Amino acid sequence: MEFLKKSIHMDQIGCEEQTQITLEDDVNIADAKPDVYQVVTQQGHVELEEVRASDGHVHVKGVLHFKVLYLADEETHHSACMEGELAFEEQILMGSVSGTDQVQAQAILEDLSVGMINSRKLSVQALLQIRLFTERMKQLDVAVGLDGTEQIEVKKKDLQALDLIVAKKDILRVKKDLLLPGGMPNIFALLWKSCQIREMAFRVLDGKLQATGELSLFFFYEEESETKKTVWYETTVPVSVAIECQGVREGMLEQIGCSIGHLEIEAKADEDGEERVILLDLVLDLDIRIYEETNLSMIEDLYGVTKQADVVRGKGQYRRLLVKNTAKTRVSDQFSISPGMPQIQQICGSFGEVFVQEIKKQSDGVLVKGTVNVQILYESAEEEVPCGCLKGELVFEELLETAEPVKNTCSCRIEASLEQLSVQAQNEQEAEVRAVVCVKGLICADCEEEIVTDALLRAPDPEKQANQPGIVVYLAGEGETLWDICKKYDVPMDGMREMNNLTQDEIRPGDQLLIVKGYAVDKEMQIV
Repeated sequence: MEFLKKSIHMDQIGCEEQTQITLEDDVNIADAKPDVYQVVTQQGHVELEEVRASDGHVHVKGVLHFKVLYLADEETHHSACMEGELAFEEQILMGSVSGTDQVQAQAILEDLSVGMINSRKLSVQALLQIRLFTERMKQLDVAVGLDGTEQIEVKKKDLQALDLIVAKKDILRVKKDLLLPGGMPNIFALLWKSCQIREMAFRVLDGKLQATGELSLFFFYEEESETKKTVWYETTVPVSVAIECQGVREGMLEQIGCSIGHLEIEAKADEDGEERVILLDLVLDLDIRIYEETNLSMIEDLYGVTKQADVVRGKGQYRRLLVKNTAKTRVSDQFSISPGMPQIQQICGSFGEVFVQEIKKQSDGVLVKGTVNVQILYESAEEEVPCGCLKGELVFEELLETAEPVKNTCSCRIEASLEQLSVQAQNEQEAEVRAVVCVKGLICADCEEEIVTDALLRAPDPEKQANQPGIVVYLAGEGETLWDICKKYDVPMDGMREMNNLTQDEIRPGDQLLIVKGYAVDKEMQIV
């Protein structure tokens, strides 16, 4: 006797560790760069170069890349930019990890501050959060049928599970030449550049994924003229790319993390030799999970009519989908300049980054709380300080509702991104900031089920057969089912229904049932 089985897959976090790393160093201004009069703003990103596990700890090596926009200490305080990097290596304790484990790592730049020591030296301080975890794929084989000639009675039950179809990393590359509009001056030097993902969505199609969205680009550059005036340019780049993904089909569920892995923005000459083209070369890192809801009719129990069947059982873990939801929340606030900052004349550009601070499981769903860290680059009318940067944060929370309570054992995959950001100057002191945060969640109940893993057939017990009467009038007891009675007397279910003229399997306490040993129903409805 062979079981027909259906496999269900899921991912599971093995061990996990989070830690913070503080970086601090003094950085000299390159000789080719002008002296620093005042720091305007800074930005950075973390690149992990090596993650290596050994018994009890993980070696992490990486680099913090940073850029600083500042005002030059010259006759005119024009804008200038410098770039640098801070390397780091850390041994992070992770008690249950071994040297053979594949450890994954995520790095978040929580805070970056740059201060001026003197006109040729800056102090750079950063706070990094490193998350380390191991992940394994689990497979549950569920018996859904039998392949054999033995007379076996089977009891089934419905099982609703979420099957993980694809779990992989991939990249999405966007390469594009952007031509400055006719009214914009030529580029002498790119001082500040920003690329942010907006409204990125993924759809599962047959054999591929369709990615659509847009990139929000901002450039702050020095024009090609005697005055070297600083100008800015904003634009958006639409994204529509098909990504090959074997084994998927339309209608499956996706949960895809998307982040900037590599970014190059350079100015180059157009056909006339003028610096009017901006080359964008972007690589997006994708963490792809594709799921399918599956409904199985699994074997819950069985017994043999002509032979004894010893059932082997085990515990099986699987996931059941509670909800896959996308919610958008709107937040707004007034940002005011601090004392000593230049007054606002015109907004140049705005930049935002979403941080999830808390994921709370509760009776009506999953509550996601976080912040949007915002930087606003603006132009000032003051000659001494011609530009400034206003910083602040927007607080958001969004409830992903579920039809049933979310227990602590439930698993949640949450992605939060900034979909829209707009800034409008209210006066010389204040700006109104509005944002739309998109929160995507895949929330599952982690379930455990007793499943049939095997059954051993052997000859029937002769003593049991001898003690069983040939004909029994059975009085159904409280809580008994037709299955229980048939299994007790090793009689086929169809024969029991035919003998007692039952049109359904439901019986009530006190019902009288006629049980005839060796009764079965064949095509001619004969007693055999």
